[in-house]
Amino acid sequence: MQKTYTAQEIPDDALEEAMLLRDGLGEAGHDASLVRWQGDDLAGMLSELEGLSTQMVFNASSDREVSFLHAVGLPYCGSGPGLVSANKATRKKILLHDGVPTAPFALVMPDGQARGRELSVSDIRRGWEPSAPMKYPLFVKPVEGRGSSGVSDDSIVDNRQALLRQVEMIVGRLGQGALVENYIQGREVTVGIVGDPPIPLPPLEIEYNAAKTNSFEHKKDNEIMHCPARLSESAMSRVRDVAMDVFQILGARDFARVDTIVDSDGNPTVLELNTFAGLHILSGSERYLHASYVGAMAKATGLSRAHLLGAIVDSARKRYGIWS
Repeated sequence: MQKTYTAQEIPDDALEEAMLLRDGLGEAGHDASLVRWQGDDLAGMLSELEGLSTQMVFNASSDREVSFLHAVGLPYCGSGPGLVSANKATRKKILLHDGVPTAPFALVMPDGQARGRELSVSDIRRGWEPSAPMKYPLFVKPVEGRGSSGVSDDSIVDNRQALLRQVEMIVGRLGQGALVENYIQGREVTVGIVGDPPIPLPPLEIEYNAAKTNSFEHKKDNEIMHCPARLSESAMSRVRDVAMDVFQILGARDFARVDTIVDSDGNPTVLELNTFAGLHILSGSERYLHASYVGAMAKATGLSRAHLLGAIVDSARKRYGIWS
């Protein structure tokens, strides 16, 4: 079976990740090739994929790639455009409707773009302050951000001046709305889910070193991971259960990762679901690539990269009815 990797950009670490995925798919018995995403030449992209007799794409890594594959009818691993295009605020509304614990929030949009109950940047400038159930400290992040983009220790704010600074940074520099939510203190625990039927991997705890939050710099700075997480069995069970609820309520497919904060009583609050979670297991020879959380969970379970990636491919094959 031909598998193909697509990527919006291929910097050094992305290329290393793609090569690990290609090799892992090969070990799982699939014929995999690397293909560079050509967002400015979609006709050429389709021609290249068809020339390779591609049966399935692994791993689309942006909503544009997923939308392209969906439009041309080419099978791919992972969640569909209805989920990947939904921003973090939309996902939180769905989770709240279904009773999933997630932090109270507000969405701040650029002036002239706020609709309904959304706030504008000018509302913050004019003196907006949180009211119950929202309260300081707050956490501010891009509503469409991926990974730790736009997140730093400055994302934790405890007054309107700091809130305005972060909102203006996200709106001005990143050109998108800012999600403002209660800052939840506790252990950061994430759960990878793979396959069909979906199976949760052992919850992984992220321990901070000098950082206060899971920023890009923290991820690159020898972050400390504990897998399984340092939780009681009952707390571990609650984290797994809520992660599975999120996966199924939002309609995720094949694989995803659910991030939570677990309080001192062992109760999880959902931060978000990541449909483009890293899946690689490091070989030890990488120059730039840091460990992925799902890969670390799989490794702690004793799963090889062939087993991990194979389960994801099998889930997608089942959905598309591809058996050869």
